[in-house]
Amino acid sequence: MEKINSQFCEGTKPSQGVILTNATITDGFSFLMENAAVEIGNGKIVWIGKSGELRKSETETIDLQGRLVLPGLLNPHHHLYSALATGLVPIGPTTNFNLILENLWWHLDKTLDEESIYYSAVHGLIQSVKYGVTTIFDHHASMNAIGGSLELIENAFRKIGVKGLLCYEISDRMGKDALQTQLSENIDFWEKHRNNRQIQGLLGLHANFTLSERTMAAIQKQKPAALPIHIHCGEDHADYQYCVDHDYAGPVDRLNKFGLLSQDSFLAHCIHLSETDYDLIRKIQPVVISNPESNTNNNVGAMDLTKIEKYVLGTDGMTGNILGTLRSHFLQRNGNIDNPLDVQFRWPAELIERFFPNVGSLKVGKRVDLAITNYIPVTAIDLKNLFYHLIFGVQGQPMYMTIADGVILYKNGVMQTVNEPEIIKNVKEAVRKLHKNYYE
Repeated sequence: MEKINSQFCEGTKPSQGVILTNATITDGFSFLMENAAVEIGNGKIVWIGKSGELRKSETETIDLQGRLVLPGLLNPHHHLYSALATGLVPIGPTTNFNLILENLWWHLDKTLDEESIYYSAVHGLIQSVKYGVTTIFDHHASMNAIGGSLELIENAFRKIGVKGLLCYEISDRMGKDALQTQLSENIDFWEKHRNNRQIQGLLGLHANFTLSERTMAAIQKQKPAALPIHIHCGEDHADYQYCVDHDYAGPVDRLNKFGLLSQDSFLAHCIHLSETDYDLIRKIQPVVISNPESNTNNNVGAMDLTKIEKYVLGTDGMTGNILGTLRSHFLQRNGNIDNPLDVQFRWPAELIERFFPNVGSLKVGKRVDLAITNYIPVTAIDLKNLFYHLIFGVQGQPMYMTIADGVILYKNGVMQTVNEPEIIKNVKEAVRKLHKNYYE
């Protein structure tokens, strides 16, 4: 892995200063300012206001020519290990959810090794950065390469310059002897990274239906009280039925009965739930993540927005493009989404701030993450119609520039922290080996 070092560029520390001017700047929910400018220094917002009010300065200035500037985007449920799966043909039928898992994803994650884990993360992060994503909560699985896998992914995050919560997906698929290795990978990583400014850990669980009663009891016994879980919850009816067959009201109820449910729990999908499950979500208020493109791809249904009002959007490994996912969500719901700006901006900002203090808002003194679109509004824009500019103007296209902690990660089609052409050579080699092993 030593060859990796030459592929990353110097200067990934916060720049001494840059001024972005002639922009339309918004945090997505509390303010929108046209003809605006923001000054960045030492990784933080130094000043924000009208371009005409800028004081004279020798600081480098970039004219954004009216582009729309957003906060750095969050993907709260990703599977970076799937980034090299493009072109893979399932090894068997995929006519239901369980067969999709068995004949594609579970076969893939058993094929991953150290090299493919690392380059999957690098490639997935590069794609995410190009779409303005600066924070990712990743849910990893590599059943024959468990120990040290989260550190490999962490290395990719640090090289690219993105913040993240990382976890390993525990399940019974590799037998009871692998359980302790999976638990230790999560717990040790979390302990080592508590209160880290860039990378932290969670306790990853696959889903209720791949976790036996014995396994759940072991997790309950060993999990530190402050360590939150990240789990697929009620994604398919099979998950719900498994819980009912074991005398629980549903997937959320089972988690609660084992003491695993809290306000910091991450529950992805939440489609097939009971009324008891919905009541627990309303009472405890865990983080609920809808993944509309993945749900459509797997034909598992859609989350009931009449019963779950507060949620954020993830991609479930389908893509790194979170604004494209927002557009899909809008179109699938025939335009019927309550509080879309809260879903995309307010609630993600609160979530980022919960784990990475001083990051989640565009205010003077805050650490600065920005997604600078290539979109220049030519019609009137304000908070009332911002969502429609995103859906029909930005359209989920790549950004002009992405900034994280004051570092320009991507600008005008070129990655700034990584030598992408050189990286792609190694990504292709890792893909060749991975796909060869996948079919053997």
